[in-house]
Amino acid sequence: MKNAYGHFSEDGREFIITRPDTPVPWINQISNDAYCALVSQTGGGYSFIYGSGFDRILRAFPGEQVLSDRPGRYLYLRDEETGEYWSANWQPVCRKMEAWECRHGLGYTRIRSRRGGIESEALFLVPLRRNLELWGFRLTNQSDRPRRLRSFAFAELVLGSYEPDLIERSFHVLFNDVTVDEGIIYATKRYWPLVSFRRGESPNLEWNKIAFMAASLPPDGFDCAREEFIGAYHDWRDPEAVAAGRCRGSLAVGRDAVAVLSHRFELQPGETTRFHILLGVVDRQQRHQIPRIAATLGADAAFDSELEQVREYWADYLPRLQVRTPDADFDLSVNVWNKYQAWTTAHWARMASYYIGGSSIIGYRDLTQDILGILPNDLAMSRQRTLWIIERQFREGSTVHNWEPLTNTPAVTGHSDDPLWLTMAILNYLKETGSFEFLEEKVGFFDTGQGTVRDHLLRGLGYSLSRRSPRGLSLMLSADWNDGLNFVGLRGRGESVMTSHFACWMLRESADLFDVLGDTATRDRLRREYGRLRDAINAVAWDGQWYWRATTDDGALLGSAANEEGRIYLNAQTWAVLSGVAEGERARQCMDAVHARLDTDYGPALFLPAYSRPDPAIGIITRFAPGTKENGTIFNHPVCWAVIAECVLGRGDRAFDYWRRTSFLTRGRDPDLYKVEPYVYAEYIYGPDHPQFGRGEFTWTTGTAAWMWRACTDWICGVRPTFRGLVVDPCVPPGWKGHTLRRAFRGAEYEVTVENPDGVQKGVARVTADGEELESNLLPDFRDGGLHRIRAVMGAP
Repeated sequence: MKNAYGHFSEDGREFIITRPDTPVPWINQISNDAYCALVSQTGGGYSFIYGSGFDRILRAFPGEQVLSDRPGRYLYLRDEETGEYWSANWQPVCRKMEAWECRHGLGYTRIRSRRGGIESEALFLVPLRRNLELWGFRLTNQSDRPRRLRSFAFAELVLGSYEPDLIERSFHVLFNDVTVDEGIIYATKRYWPLVSFRRGESPNLEWNKIAFMAASLPPDGFDCAREEFIGAYHDWRDPEAVAAGRCRGSLAVGRDAVAVLSHRFELQPGETTRFHILLGVVDRQQRHQIPRIAATLGADAAFDSELEQVREYWADYLPRLQVRTPDADFDLSVNVWNKYQAWTTAHWARMASYYIGGSSIIGYRDLTQDILGILPNDLAMSRQRTLWIIERQFREGSTVHNWEPLTNTPAVTGHSDDPLWLTMAILNYLKETGSFEFLEEKVGFFDTGQGTVRDHLLRGLGYSLSRRSPRGLSLMLSADWNDGLNFVGLRGRGESVMTSHFACWMLRESADLFDVLGDTATRDRLRREYGRLRDAINAVAWDGQWYWRATTDDGALLGSAANEEGRIYLNAQTWAVLSGVAEGERARQCMDAVHARLDTDYGPALFLPAYSRPDPAIGIITRFAPGTKENGTIFNHPVCWAVIAECVLGRGDRAFDYWRRTSFLTRGRDPDLYKVEPYVYAEYIYGPDHPQFGRGEFTWTTGTAAWMWRACTDWICGVRPTFRGLVVDPCVPPGWKGHTLRRAFRGAEYEVTVENPDGVQKGVARVTADGEELESNLLPDFRDGGLHRIRAVMGAP
């Protein structure tokens, strides 16, 4: 894939940006399990540890950041003979470069540039096991004369809680305490407004961490006060200290803070010099360890070792599930970039974004879905995250809606879908691992006492089933998956067809689990509940050609042919198929309605037409501008469910077409329309009722990453886990004559080769395992540590 701004490397593991002025900043998220850095193609972005709301290190301005891509991590360079200065990144001085390139890789970003005969390189990375980021620099004199240069490594500091800095910056800088000792900048805050929403209090605390900046070479100058470095009536483009050629040696005690270290270099023609910057954070009581950390990482060999460890990590992670298909875009997405984005969302939920403010909140439903994106590749992390979900259920069966991890402070909103995500999290973990003993583990409830995982699962289902209307449908309550429907059911009468589908889906899956366990009484009870709810939905919510989406407290329909706006909703159709509520002709009919009435040039919309006027009986979804956010956009997350639903129906051509048209690789081929990064999914694409129809928005932090990856591996390639083992059930475009998928599963390795000699879209005629023919497409659960070769021939069963 190549566009006017860049292309992928030959191995697909780097996106190479060839000009700095991309339509909006194109960023990378580089992190380990604790420390996260957002780095744009020009070095813009910010950093945090554990969470971006209360442990922010570098400053960002949401909204403004998307336009200006400032501030960031910068290296200013100044020619000591002429006084001319520029920035190695291009930003923020933005001088014309003779050459420039950025490479976003897996776990690092590298920027190269050349101006006035000086070639520079900046490489940003986060080590695997250290709470810091490294900035590696190389400067080469490519001119024919000796050069004297001065560099200024720059970052702008927040230190602790992010929101007060955004709202009352001039007040909260009074708590800054940024000093220098032996060439190392130490930065902390004397006040930390760590709000506990549970208790409604703001403790009188100091930030319990110290940030620091150090260099591999002794600096010859520093600045900590923003005012002294940048100067009055100046900004990042023309800092006064850079123009003057020297730092002021300022401290930021009760002042707006930056971290700047300067160095002086004399380079002969052809000579290269190398140095690096450490920006990190430690607990306050570990301040004494900072000089040791700086000394340990001061050598070039130490920097190289950290970079190599990052590369080794990704070289090990990527092959854990690999596909090879006739479509190069599909392979690049599944094997590298979609997988990389899913890893990121599983680590940082929705808290690391260029588009919205600093939040450390972990969404309950978000995390359940994000686990899907790492489950086959990292069982230990998946288990930990699944336990987080289970631990946040109340004894009655309800759950939190989100929580702040630093204080474990929850938000309990009463969304109708929340308890069902707990069921999904448990079922997904059991399908992958086959560790059914997990059901007997004791896990505490969020309020009081503890129960087995099995108990948690059944309490969640029971709670959800107890919240139904007189007609037998699930009540909407505060909202469902679509948070924008937040006034539909506040008085306790509005109904949600999507939550009804969800309950059916989880009942059916749970019944299958208890069938495998041999608990026929529980299985039969859940199947009876499933049948009653399925029948109620089909009796009440069928609108003639599709399912309506919801009713308001006053009984008005949403997503009905009778509606002028919001006439048909995507999720009410896709989840009807996923749950088995719609089967046969009715399933095809509702998905055909999606194709006829919701499909656009860029994929199926969430609903159409968009709401043009706010409706207080529906909610905030009607207040978004038409064609933005959830109001009539191509919301990529639900597109994943459309892909899966079409696979269930056996329509591989349509499933693949939905994937292809919403893929970041496809959309990225028109970058001046799409604008956002062409290597990760956006949350949504502006809808047909918006003048910028086709533009992407809110990249990286979206459930699309996990769901689309699983739609591709489990449903299109068709190798997916069940309680009984892996099944091979591909659903492909008729032009695919074959594909392979290799993955680990329950202690064995499976290499599945699918052949499609007759060009069918679905159906498996024959399966062999290690040369022996199987009776069905359910593979043996080997659990023997070996490699097993599976051959599946598509055709009529």
